[in-house]
Order: sequence, then structure tokens, then C-alpha cells
Amino acid sequence: MAVLDRIKREMRPELLVEKYEKENIVIGSQLIVDESQEALFYKEGQSLDVFAPGRYTLSSKNLPLLQKLVNLPFGGETPFTAEVYFVNRTARLDYKWGTPEPIPIEDPVYRVMLSIGCHGQFGLRIDDSRRFVKKIVGTMPVWSGDQVLDYFKGLIINQVKNSIAEFVVKRSISVSKMSAYLEEASKLIEERCKEEFANYGIELLRFFVTSVAIPSSELKKIQEGAFERLKIEQIGDDRYRAKRTFDALDKAAENPGAAGTLMSAGIGLGVGAKMAGGLSGLADENLGTSKRGQQTSEGTPCSKCGHMIAAGTKFCPECGTPSGPPSIECPGCGRQVPATSKFCPECGKPISPKCAACGQEFPPGSKFCPHCGVDTEKPAQNHAE
Repeated sequence: MAVLDRIKREMRPELLVEKYEKENIVIGSQLIVDESQEALFYKEGQSLDVFAPGRYTLSSKNLPLLQKLVNLPFGGETPFTAEVYFVNRTARLDYKWGTPEPIPIEDPVYRVMLSIGCHGQFGLRIDDSRRFVKKIVGTMPVWSGDQVLDYFKGLIINQVKNSIAEFVVKRSISVSKMSAYLEEASKLIEERCKEEFANYGIELLRFFVTSVAIPSSELKKIQEGAFERLKIEQIGDDRYRAKRTFDALDKAAENPGAAGTLMSAGIGLGVGAKMAGGLSGLADENLGTSKRGQQTSEGTPCSKCGHMIAAGTKFCPECGTPSGPPSIECPGCGRQVPATSKFCPECGKPISPKCAACGQEFPPGSKFCPHCGVDTEKPAQNHAE
């Protein structure tokens, strides 16, 4: 009497599928399927009967599909040709994944491009042995979990990239704060990957994104952006823009060799002049200083709009404002002299008028004396009365 086969496989934990080495199976052989295993019979590339954990004596009764295919005889020890695959259905939760290359992503808060790296782990379990062996294993004698990881690496990385980008944009959060949202991001990626894994008979278990790494050089971009945002919050949007405008003008003035002072500052001449004119008072209040009235090699800035006025020009060609500081007419010779002058440089007469009542000087154009309050436009004899 022939010795019947004992068909059994004690699989290593890392293996998901292992093929029984003999293909000639004898009716009456003992098939032993351990816990968390399934045995799958194949014939000529076609998946047939699946056996759950337990001990079986092979016969035509428990091999109905094989019986139809090869017409097994009843009784006896006639061998038949078939392939037996043992499938490990134990769940394993320690599969590691990571992005092989940095993922480019735009930070939705600070508007800077970052290159981030992501790492994590997940678990899986064979849910449909027949589908898994048919679609992935094929004729391979063994198939490990690491091979599955390599097989699905592209899917995982692609879903991680798309999901994190969508996550930060929809929630308007900075990539630098992703560590506080890893659990939510992990669930989103898991849901998107589950269906694809299921198509191959695999159940995806507990997908985790454990870290989102930003290089120090990239993190510096965010820190600079955060500092600028803090400035805006402290001094206000308009004042911040005015400050940046005059910072650019200051740097341009320090570089006279550049092609055009304002152009070298990174702003157009017309735009820079209008911004300077419109926000000058606000910026001066912030910075405590003003650049108007300072003569450069190109001329003198207009006191009103900031347009550069060439030397010798009496009026601003942009807005028509008289060039130079405010002036008044000399009461003696009629020449226009600076309003701050006390004597006319042409005839020597005093410029600042004096009150006819108290004799004190008062600013030109004053209707009343700031010292005694009398009307400066009335004749001196009226004051005496």
C-alpha cells in the first residue's frame, strides 16, 4: 500500500503565499490547513477549490470543481495533477512606507513652494485568497508582504501627495502645522487607498501618516513669511505697504549706479511715485522721517507727489506744485523768497511781518496776531483806538 501524502505548510510570518512543492496529488492524502491559513487548489491556471483551516482527507467529494475538470475516480490512490497554494491571512500592521523623493507643494498660507517628505506605516490582510493569487501572485512560488509593498508603493505615494495637498488647501492651514492634523489626513488617505487594495483581494488596515518633514532651508521660508504677517497685524495693512515702499526707495537711493533709482528698487517709476505720494504721511508717521526735499544727482523730489524735479525747474511737471520749499513775496521788492527767511536776500527788508499793536513777529498769512489777538489786516491806527 502506498504511503499517502501529507499536504501542509508552516509559513514564515513575512510570507503571504507559499506554493506546495509537489503537483502530483494522490486521492486520500491528508490536507492540513493551519489557523489563519487557506489552501487554494489550481489546475491549469484556473482557481478551483478553497479550503478553510482544518484537516481534510482529499476525495472526489470535497474536490467537486476538480472532479468536474479531471474526472477523478471514486476510491483508489490515483494521482492527479494540481497546484496547491497556502495563503497566510494573518493581519500584519508594521509595513513601513516613505516618500523616496521630496514632494513639491505650495503652502496655502504663506504662498511659498515647499519640498516635504512623508513617512508612515500601515497594515494589511488577505481578504480574498482566490482574487489575490489570481491577480498578483500568478505562478510565483512565494509572495511576501514586502513584495506587496513594492507593488503598491506608487499608489500610496500618489495618494499621499494628492491628499495632503488637497487637505491643506481646503482647510487653509500651513504645511508646517500638519503635525496637528495627521490623524485626519491618515483617515482620508486610507479611505482613498482601500478600494484599490480591495480590487486585489487585500484589506488595508490602519493607515498612518506618522510624520511630515520639512527641510530646515524650506522651514525658513515659512518663518520669514510668519514674521511678515505679524508685522502686518501689528501696524496695519496700509502702513505696512507704505513701509515696504520707502524701504525700497531707501535701498534704491543707496545704489545710484543702478539703471534708474526706482527701477533698481524693483518698482516702476510712475507706480513708485504714486505710492510714495499717496502714502507719504502715513509712512513718515511710522518711520519718523521723510525723504522729500533731499536733493540728489537727479534733482529734488516734489513736495506733493514725489516726482523728481530737475534742477532749475520752478514747477513740478507731474502735478504743477512749485518746486522747492514754500515761498512768499518780499514786501519790499516783490521777489519770491523762502517762507522761513527773515530778510529778503535781494533788498534786505524784513520778511516776517510784525504786529502793529504788540510788535511781535507772526507767520506770514496770519489774520490775527498769535500774541495779542488783534486783526493783522487792520491799519495800525485802528489798533491804537
